[in-house]
Amino acid sequence: MQTQTPQCHIDRRADGVVAITFDNGRLNLLTSEAAAVYTQTLRALARDESIHLLIVQGGAAAFLGGADIKFLKDAGKADIDSYIRGVHALCEQLRDLPFPTMSVISGYCLGAGMEVAAVCDIKVAGADAKFGMPEVKLGVPSVIHGAMLPGMIGWTRTRDLLLSGRMIPARQACDWGLITDVAAEGELALRAAAWQKELLEGGPQAMRIQKKLIRDWERMPLAEAISIGIDALVSAYDTDEPKRYMEAFLLHRKRA
Repeated sequence: MQTQTPQCHIDRRADGVVAITFDNGRLNLLTSEAAAVYTQTLRALARDESIHLLIVQGGAAAFLGGADIKFLKDAGKADIDSYIRGVHALCEQLRDLPFPTMSVISGYCLGAGMEVAAVCDIKVAGADAKFGMPEVKLGVPSVIHGAMLPGMIGWTRTRDLLLSGRMIPARQACDWGLITDVAAEGELALRAAAWQKELLEGGPQAMRIQKKLIRDWERMPLAEAISIGIDALVSAYDTDEPKRYMEAFLLHRKRA
């Protein structure tokens, strides 16, 4: 079992962009300690109203390599229960952040690590990235945010991924709808920068409202989802952001 202390490096960039890097050794295993450290970091960032976009990164060899198999092998039921609830807390904290999130993925992205990547709003992978939920090959089922997969990739592909336990390459993951985009070989940083530019073009308040709406829509019947959307649009006019962004749009169109 690895002994490195997991760290979550924070890089505050211009224009309200914050990048965090999950760092727990070469394989970047998602241990109980790592999940707790990462969750605590995200919880603190959630209160920062200056953030417009969070970029989530891992290592070059592995975005997140999933659980430590040596731990899983020797763990008792109480240990497993505590571990999986910790991973669930991490995924939910990331999923519920009030600002947009983008995972930038290279290397292996497996098991619990794939779930962490999947709950981000935008998912950009390098050509070398590999995705999989190999739990059945270790004698256990895939759980928690694996339950999101049917809504992302459909039931047939969910059965493929979870029952075979196989890994799929980044291009296939993108074709399936598991991730948003794949960079050409050696161009992950450039592709992520292009997405960053795109995501910063929206009004910060509008992006937060839209993010919350999407999250709420996942839980609601259609009629209720439409109703809260109307209220959300009206609430956008609590500040002058719509006026400022529309004035800028009209000025740009006039100059063009």
